Amino acid sequence: MRRYHLLWSGQQLKLVNLLLSRKRAWILAWFLGQVTAIASIALLALSGWFITAAGLAGLLSLATAYTFNYFTPAGIIRLLAIVRTAGRYGERLGSHDAVLGLLADLRSGLFARLAAGKQQQSTSVRQMHRLLSDIELLNNWPLNMVLPWLWALIVLLCILGLTAIVGDGLLALYLGIPLLLATVVIPAVAAWCGQNWGSQQAVQSEQRRTALLQPLEALTALLQWQQWSRFATAFFAEDGVYVSGQLRQQQLAGKVVLLQQVCLAVAAAILLWQGSGNSGLSIAMLLALLLAVFGFAELVLVLGMNMMTYGLCRAACARLNAIMPPQLLQESAKPALPAQLHLQARGMCARWPEALNGAENISFDVINGDILLLQGASGAGKSTLLSVLADELQPVSGELYCNQQPFAVWQWQGQVAYLAQQLDIFDLTLAENLRLGKAEATEDELWTVLASVGLAEWARNQPERLDTPLGEYGAAVSGGQARRIALARLLLRPYALMILDEPFAGIDEQSQIALAVMLKQHQQHGILIVASHQTNPWPDAQVLYVG
Repeated sequence: MRRYHLLWSGQQLKLVNLLLSRKRAWILAWFLGQVTAIASIALLALSGWFITAAGLAGLLSLATAYTFNYFTPAGIIRLLAIVRTAGRYGERLGSHDAVLGLLADLRSGLFARLAAGKQQQSTSVRQMHRLLSDIELLNNWPLNMVLPWLWALIVLLCILGLTAIVGDGLLALYLGIPLLLATVVIPAVAAWCGQNWGSQQAVQSEQRRTALLQPLEALTALLQWQQWSRFATAFFAEDGVYVSGQLRQQQLAGKVVLLQQVCLAVAAAILLWQGSGNSGLSIAMLLALLLAVFGFAELVLVLGMNMMTYGLCRAACARLNAIMPPQLLQESAKPALPAQLHLQARGMCARWPEALNGAENISFDVINGDILLLQGASGAGKSTLLSVLADELQPVSGELYCNQQPFAVWQWQGQVAYLAQQLDIFDLTLAENLRLGKAEATEDELWTVLASVGLAEWARNQPERLDTPLGEYGAAVSGGQARRIALARLLLRPYALMILDEPFAGIDEQSQIALAVMLKQHQQHGILIVASHQTNPWPDAQVLYVG
């Protein structure tokens, strides 16, 4: 089930929806945490009452000491201790399960939307920061803000209810004022004050990371030209601004905690002042209520600091929404692609945002079984044109049609195979990398596609054969082998449109000829579009010169 759809309201990711995708897990975590919080404070209060009441019973008279029930309170204390320990363990398991599930839903949803939309020309370091740090920040909303506040609020109601029962309503009213200030008002004010700080800190954190990672990509050149110190100085400046912001946040959080402690001290003073003059409230019960207030401080004091992260969560949510492409018509609502295709381009121009050049005035006409070969100088825009045909980039001008209808009208998802210049080889085995193209592929199918790209003999000579690890980014294989593995992954199932960018790079001439024959045969019922610098291996192919 794709639960991540529950996180979005329309096209916007919202904080209030973060509890929806794993609703049962969050309810379980809340329930176990609530039981644990009540058991912890009840254990402290009951222990104080029991010790005081038992001592007073012994002091009053021998008869009172003899008739005092020691066993029931002692049994309840043991039960509460067990519930507190088991509840805390269960709450940790439940909350971790909910958090990990939320992380999975956030990442799945965000990457699914990024994959479905047109690609954006944005700084990779900034986008990486948002897809890593900002997603992890969103965990703070349910885990460190919503759940602790609910636990504290319900425990507060229990304390006030117990005070009204064993004392009177007026005492509960007096006690409730400072406790409500510490539990609700002060954390809410802290959350409001933390909004601007959170937005500023999110921007500063991104700038700090960018100032460090971008120069590292060109570290060797910067050291050779003695320019590293300039970028290091810029990073230290950004780091100083970030650390100063963190220090201000800690100072503000300290003030918030101090105000909460003052409110709790006032609550304890009110309890002692009003309770000591209440004839219906015993000394033992007064001590129990006082200890309950002291135990309640453990729940309350974390709220002020946690609510400071509200601004960070809001900023993270807004920044993730900013990099999401607009969701147009859902793929499932589009008409299915017909079996016979007729692709037409008329005067089409393609260019990445802010790019100086791109593909200009492109026109072609292809149908099933045709091969379109794009040739031209490096930088002429061949790869940019392929990005348009792969539905990853909108053309700047001109027209692109499929069967006399606009290209974007049809449901292309799962119908296009795209081999880009930059490959994705993961730190998995050979078989696992291949099965990314077809999860249910059998070993026979894997060997067949490996033979098609000329890698079957190489794979059989490996000690682990299909279980050979390829290393991070395919470090265990050569560039040509990595490209053929990526191509083999696409050959596991048929596609209506196959787009290949430099499929012959790093391959010897004999292998190029064999690969060209195989590609033509594999795509005989579809359309094959290839960008290559090599000599045309298909005499009957349409050749389009770009640039």
